[in-house]
Amino acid sequence: MKSTFVIIAAILLLVLSFLLFTNIAVFQKGYGKAKFYLADGVGPVLQILKTPAHSISYALENYVDLIDVKRKNDELKKKVETLELETQRIPELEKENERLKGLLHLVEEQPNELIAARIVGEDVMNWFKCVIIDKGRYAGIKEKMPVITPSGIVGQAVEVHNWHTKVMVVNDTNSAVDVYVSGKNARGIAEGTGSTTLKLKYVTKNDEVEVGDKLITSGKDAIFPRGLAVGIVINVNKNKAGLFSDIEVMPFNNFKKLDEVLVVKK
Repeated sequence: MKSTFVIIAAILLLVLSFLLFTNIAVFQKGYGKAKFYLADGVGPVLQILKTPAHSISYALENYVDLIDVKRKNDELKKKVETLELETQRIPELEKENERLKGLLHLVEEQPNELIAARIVGEDVMNWFKCVIIDKGRYAGIKEKMPVITPSGIVGQAVEVHNWHTKVMVVNDTNSAVDVYVSGKNARGIAEGTGSTTLKLKYVTKNDEVEVGDKLITSGKDAIFPRGLAVGIVINVNKNKAGLFSDIEVMPFNNFKKLDEVLVVKK
């Protein structure tokens, strides 16, 4: 029943449309006014029908634009992240460049006396006291050879293998370096404490040693050549009992951050 009504309504609509828009003279008079009013009535309907279609089209265009904006934002975000990573790497690269320049300068000055090496590990049994370098017996390294950087002494070779060497740093409690206080007559032994600092021993209370004084190797311990930088005095205590001052020294090298070193041939 419903389908029959729909068919009849469609037929009437077609007939009406034909009568409204025909140019046959018979219908022009009788239906001129009806065509006018019906045409005016159809206009708003068409306008109403047009509005949703336009809104949908506008919404789709905005959606596409939003997707494009999001894509561009994601691309810009990736570029910013890449630039930030590169910016963070630049200071490290500059530091490495400075270190390598210093090593290269020393090697060029004494090409037959120095062996450049890179730190590749730490002693897992006692990590803060020993480091492992990537050069060994085949590179000409022998036990008790001094290991240095342009900043100062690192330690000495204690176990030499064909391809690598274990280096005992001056922080080790077994390390003892004969030193002078630069610019003064004071002399003593810089001993490792197992921590980040050294102890300067056998300096009498009459010796003029002050915070800020620099220590250099004396060359009298049969290990380190004379004149190598060791560290700087950070504390002097003359109030303790006994003949000698209690002196604390900070090494010039940070042994936890070393990357490249030089081994001094003997």
